[in-house]
Parts: sequence; structure tokens; C-alpha cells
Amino acid sequence: MAKRVLIAAGGTGGHIFPALACAEEFVTQGWEVVFVGAGRDLERRTLASRYEYHVLPVSPLKGGSPLRKVKALAILLFSLRKALSLLRVLRPDLVLGVGGYISGPVVLAAALLRVPRAIHEQNVVPGLANRLSAPVASRIFVSFEESLKAFPRGKVVLTGNPVRREVLKARGLTRGETFTLFVMGGSQGARGINRAMVEALPRLQDLAMEVIHQTGEGDLPWVKEAYSNYPLEATVFPFTEEVGPCYARAHLVVSRAGALTLAELGALGRTAILVPYPFSADDHQRRNAEVFVKRGAAKMILEEDLTGERLAQEIRALFEEEHLREAMEARARDFGRPGAASEIVGECLKLLEG
Repeated sequence: MAKRVLIAAGGTGGHIFPALACAEEFVTQGWEVVFVGAGRDLERRTLASRYEYHVLPVSPLKGGSPLRKVKALAILLFSLRKALSLLRVLRPDLVLGVGGYISGPVVLAAALLRVPRAIHEQNVVPGLANRLSAPVASRIFVSFEESLKAFPRGKVVLTGNPVRREVLKARGLTRGETFTLFVMGGSQGARGINRAMVEALPRLQDLAMEVIHQTGEGDLPWVKEAYSNYPLEATVFPFTEEVGPCYARAHLVVSRAGALTLAELGALGRTAILVPYPFSADDHQRRNAEVFVKRGAAKMILEEDLTGERLAQEIRALFEEEHLREAMEARARDFGRPGAASEIVGECLKLLEG
């Protein structure tokens, strides 16, 4: 009978897509995969369409008024009770939490039922759910070497952040001769980047450059209209899960500094200008970006410093200096761990073997 893993994943693509990469590897090795999420739209499009999928009511504990925190705590206790019931029905051999507030009650329920459980932390700065889950986790996987010290020795393993096979396929594709800029805001878009890129267009229109720009749903109309005023060849779209072909063509990426994006940049060896989301929990995107910048793998512009002029200057410099791009690509590859999903599944098997 196939082993069954229950993966707790929800919220943004930064949690969901690494979970999908792990699911792909579990299935390849003969496991049955079940997901538990928070019921958000992206989860339903990406998880429920591929795997058995269950929803738990959850609410973040951080932020908000005292009344909201009390309400969130009540919901958390209710979620724990529901998670216990779900685990008793599904009887998984293993529970894997990939961060986000959905994973906390599921991992805790697994501990109470003595089901082997592991967690994965994508960011340099561990999130609240994983900090709370760490004491009861059997194994802890981290994406950055800098995160090792945040968790108990003996439990923690550096695996990297799992990247989906669809994205990894881009490693075998050859880039065209035309310099291509890939502007990406993630599953929710990035208004600050969109605005700055539109402001940069007059300063970039003379370059022999193609642009691929993922805007998010809300900004698509005005960003698309802005490109129509300039001679640059541009493809503008709201969002796609199929980012592999975009990376394959890209000579330079402008993006937020989510852990998944950095894992993809490392696995594929792409030069990037990173603009950390300034309101990320514990300022984790800036901390993620600083690791890449410190080792010469990327440039960084803080949102407070982001203007069309500054962005155009950085893009133009990297457009003109191919040797600098190549050096940055090599350093980005030093972070690449394309076998992260396989390593996580292998460690999970060791966990079951005792």
C-alpha cells in the first residue's frame, strides 16, 4: 500500500509552489499526496486541480487589533480540533508543513497524534508558524544556510527551496540573441515595480530589448497601455504559473525577493534586480535579498529608493555590461539547489525508517 503524505500549504505562491514541487517528487517515489489549505483562490486553482484537497479555517495571529487576535486564537483552536479529526480520517504516514499559518495547527495535530512531521522554512528569517512548530517537528528543512542557527541542531537540514520541474526545464533551453528583460511581481503582482517600470520606459526605449512583464490582475490595463506608447517589443500579462519559458528567455529579471523567486534564480542562474516587498513579515524579503547581494548574485533597490530613473540606470548598466551579468549568473548558481525536493523526500523516508 502506498505511503500517504499530508502537506499543509496555503496563502501565496511562495508557499504553494514549493509544496507542489515536493508533491511531484513524492508522487514519483510512489507516495499518495493530500493537501490541506486555507481555501484561497490560488490554492484552489493549483492544488485542488491536481490533488485531494481539504480546507481548514485559519486566521493569522500577527497584526491587527487585540479583538482580532482573540478571534484568530479562537479560530486556531477550532482549526486544531478540525485538523485532529482530519488526520484521524486520512491517517497519513507523514505530515509536511511548508509555512504559512495553515501549517501550524496541522503540524501540532500530527504531534498530538504521534504522526511523523516535518516543516520547511523558505526564508532567511523563519516565519511565526514555523517558529511555533519547530519544537514539535521531527525534522526541519531550511532554504538558506543563514537559517540553520534559528532551529535546534540535530533536527535541522539545509535542503534549499524546492523548485517545480516545469521551471527547472528552463535550464536546458537556449536564450535568444535579443536581450530580454523579465519583470515579475509574483502571484499578487507588485504595484511599486509596475509603476517604476512604466516610468523607466522613456529612458529604455532606445535599447534593443524585449520585455516580458507580469503585472498582477489589477494593474494590467494601464501597464499594457503604457507599453503601447514606446517601440519596445513587450509581452504584458497578469499572471502565469508557467514561468519556466519566461526565465528561459530572460537575460535579466526584475522582481520581488520572495524565497521562491530566489530559489528559481539560483537554480537557473539568472541575474536579477531585487525590490523587496517592504511590508513582508519580519522584513524577510529584504533579508532574503541581502544574502544574494552580499555574495554578488543580485542587485537590490529598496522600495523607498525605487524610481523610474534609478531602475532604468540599473537595467541599462546590466544591459551594457555582459561580463558583469555573467559573473552574477555564476554567483546566483552557487545558491541553486535543483535537487531540493528530492532531498526533502529522501529525508522524510529516513524519518519514517527511524
